[in-house]
Formats: sequence, C-alpha cells, structure tokens
Amino acid sequence: MSTSVPAPAVTAIAFQLIAALERYQAAFDELVESWFDRNRCHAVVRLLDEIRKLRCALPQLAVDMMEVALRHTELLQTLWTRATISPRAAIAGEIGALRSRHHAAIEAMRHKCLKLLARDR
Repeated sequence: MSTSVPAPAVTAIAFQLIAALERYQAAFDELVESWFDRNRCHAVVRLLDEIRKLRCALPQLAVDMMEVALRHTELLQTLWTRATISPRAAIAGEIGALRSRHHAAIEAMRHKCLKLLARDR
C-alpha cells in the first residue's frame, strides 16, 4: 500500500467513505428530483465535504474525488442555468446524461473503496 495510514485505518476509512458515497448519491438524486430544495442542496454539499475529508486519508482516490466533484458541479450548474430558461421536459435528456456520468463517477470511487477493503482481508 502506498499510504502511511495503517491497514486497519484504511479499512475503516474506506468503509466510511462507501457509506458516505451512498448517502451522497441518494441525497443528490433527491435534490435533482425535487428540482432544487435549499435544505436538500445544503445536505448534498455537507455530504460532499464529508467525502472530501475522508478521501484525504486515501491519496489513491484523489483523481476519483476530482471526477465526482467535477460531475457534481457540472450537473448542478446545468440544472440551475437550464431550469431557469427551459421547461424540465425539454432538458430531461441532457440532465439524464449528466446524471449518468455523475453516477458513474460515484460508482468508480465506491468500487475502488471496495477494492481497498478486499485487499486488507
């Protein structure tokens, strides 16, 4: 392992990170479905911050974190700008594609965490 974090700590952090990613994904999906609820937006941002903090102990996930953050920003920006000028149905395809990329980034990070857990067994 290329990190100085002890293996049991890596296991614990990876497990916490998987759980945080799942909570974040669910909260983000609710946010998109609700078409912007301020409280849900704040919850999603808090969850993303939690993921960032946990990821700091796992430098091998830096690229994955960047991908999740990029897809997060891309999707929220599109929702915000397009929702004000287009009806929801008109942009559903674009939003669907962005959501797929966002889900894929989260899943890739989750998969790497699972690999870390498997390696420590």
